[in-house]
Amino acid sequence: MLQEETRRHQITSDRTCERITWHFSPPKAPHFGGLWEAAVKVAKRQLGNSKLSFEDLSTVLTQIEASMNLRPIVPLSEEPNDIAALTPAHFLIGGSMHSLPEHDLHRTPLNHLGHYHQL
Repeated sequence: MLQEETRRHQITSDRTCERITWHFSPPKAPHFGGLWEAAVKVAKRQLGNSKLSFEDLSTVLTQIEASMNLRPIVPLSEEPNDIAALTPAHFLIGGSMHSLPEHDLHRTPLNHLGHYHQL
């Protein structure tokens, strides 16, 4: 489709009206990709040459995603009372991706809540 000159011109002019610009990365220059190529590098390093089933690959990629979203966005402060750094996970889910989900206790009878420390 992009090989035809008239089609390419039409696509380019339509996208220009919408203020869309194209930035192509050369195939042999992953350093042009910036942050997303760094993410790919981390995933490749974690996976190596593993041969995984779909379920195993899904699990591993989810764990890699969680680890990558726990990297600090800004340098940690020198303040000893700052216990957590701002990470992408805070914007995605409001906290750490490694934390366990809280139990829903709304339908639990009050007399069964004795062994829980928090309500």
